[in-house]
Amino acid sequence: MLTVPDSDNYWTRKLARRGMTRRRLLGTAGVTGVGVAALGLVGCGDDDDDTGGGQATATKPPAGSPTAAASPTEAAKQKGGVVRFTSAGNTWDTFDIDRSRFTPISTLFGWTNLGVVQWDSYTKGVIGGALAEKWEQPDKQTIVFTLRPNVYWHDKPPVNGRLAKADDIAKFIQRNVAGKLRDGTDDPNFYRKSAFQVVDKVEVVDEKTVKVTLKTPNPFFLNTLAGAYAKVQAPEAIDAFEKDYANLKPELIIGTGGMVLKSFKAEGELELVRNEKFYKQVNWDGVKYLNLFTDQSAQLAAFEQKQLDSFTPTQNAVADDLLKRYQGKVTEYKQFSANPQAGTYYGGAAPWNNPNLIGAIFRAFDRRALIQSLLQGNAVLSGNVPPTQAAFTIPEKELITFPGYLEDRAKEEAEAKKMWEAGGGPALGEIIVDIPDIWEGLYSGGAALITNQLQKVLGNKFTAKVEPYSTITTKIVKQEYGNGKNNIWFGWITEVSDPEPTLLNYLQYNSSQPQFQQFGVKIDKVDQLTAQAVVEFDIAKRQELSKEVMRELVKNYGAGIPYTLVAVNSSLRWNYLKYPEAVAFVQQHQYGTQWWFDQKDPTWQGRPA
Repeated sequence: MLTVPDSDNYWTRKLARRGMTRRRLLGTAGVTGVGVAALGLVGCGDDDDDTGGGQATATKPPAGSPTAAASPTEAAKQKGGVVRFTSAGNTWDTFDIDRSRFTPISTLFGWTNLGVVQWDSYTKGVIGGALAEKWEQPDKQTIVFTLRPNVYWHDKPPVNGRLAKADDIAKFIQRNVAGKLRDGTDDPNFYRKSAFQVVDKVEVVDEKTVKVTLKTPNPFFLNTLAGAYAKVQAPEAIDAFEKDYANLKPELIIGTGGMVLKSFKAEGELELVRNEKFYKQVNWDGVKYLNLFTDQSAQLAAFEQKQLDSFTPTQNAVADDLLKRYQGKVTEYKQFSANPQAGTYYGGAAPWNNPNLIGAIFRAFDRRALIQSLLQGNAVLSGNVPPTQAAFTIPEKELITFPGYLEDRAKEEAEAKKMWEAGGGPALGEIIVDIPDIWEGLYSGGAALITNQLQKVLGNKFTAKVEPYSTITTKIVKQEYGNGKNNIWFGWITEVSDPEPTLLNYLQYNSSQPQFQQFGVKIDKVDQLTAQAVVEFDIAKRQELSKEVMRELVKNYGAGIPYTLVAVNSSLRWNYLKYPEAVAFVQQHQYGTQWWFDQKDPTWQGRPA
């Protein structure tokens, strides 16, 4: 285990100081990122991972981190109750987890499907068994997984509650390596395919054992398997439903997880019930999601009536009022949002392959004004490695020395205008800025703020177009933010799903990787650094390499993904809601077994059944 240097604790120490948390320029509180409930791809094994033992560890966040664990009581976890959250509506793409990158999907599958392994604790950096009970690593290129006994698929056709098999794990890995549909068609929507290319072969040794051989030593494959989207689906369900997964019917989700999806409405209403055959105790009877994500007034009323068990106010005054009126009954927890705010463009062709143009847009964003106007100061500045991954990124005092983050706003705007004119920006005419509908729904007027900032500094007409996330994602894959089109987009981007950024940096920014083609801004030094980092087993060296990658990316105006900020959530929860940790990662796989209701707590009284 590596101790994080004090200089790397800046972000987390700042948030931990209660006196700075509410009104300062880079304060706290804020709102949850896109997705279902409180949302929260690569952590790191230590240097001894190859010795086996069925557990891997990552860098431990420092004490005082906004992701620090909430201490549970010593009482035994009680069974009972239906937990209620609020859900983002109409943010779904497909019920095929291998071909999704929408946070609500990874959240839903966290309830319903086991991965091969999973994060047992993010704050401690521990990976444990899931569908595989344990694993051994006889060498750095071989991992042998042993299937957990008595794990059953949900009792839905065509799987019908059968016992899980080693072959289920093997076929899951093979499908992601191939990135092909059942008919043999290559599908670019297998978003984790690049991460699985390290696999050389997968062998079913017997009914309980799977052997995976890697092409080269790799410190990250276990972390890939623990990712929020790395959930095992039944092979026969894929055979039956692959062409139908976009229809979003609850019967299409068949897992081995602690909850079973009972009902689903795309507008954001979901109901799950306990999987009575799960291999360990599931504490809650069920889960309900209400479609109130963008309606703060309705959320507030539901929270006060205990129809919601937690609430994330967007207004400081609301949070302050609730804490005062319910003192001793509700608790405030702070953590980074899972989803940073940014936008993307395709820099492999005109117009955004011109560094002057992308630099001008990068510098025209007034990040501090966004933090103040959109989030009432409840956010922090972010570069391409966000402060969520504090041990691997540069501190704010260094970040604000780079263009785009300077405190001298007049200088930023003057330089942005010069770059825009040098790159021929005025001749582009009108620029369309796609804004996700749910982002605009939560930050009413945000689209106008973004376009007004750009138009004021650069001079062209910037027009906001509010679109569903599914439309934006399709355009990203087709390289339609650029590539001859005068458009960009801004909103929440894919959640930070792992404590370490090394592998994701390689997959997104290294020009040899398929995912790079969505952004297309080639930086030779980033290629060199990410290739070096992804094969480095020394975590301290990876931390330094990650910081160098960060510096190169912000020097090059985001390299296709111009980050701006990360919100800081101030979540209020009734004291009867108990859990060991609350973090900025998708952790629904932990909820059913690690979270529970203390029905002896005085605040439980009056909660509707």
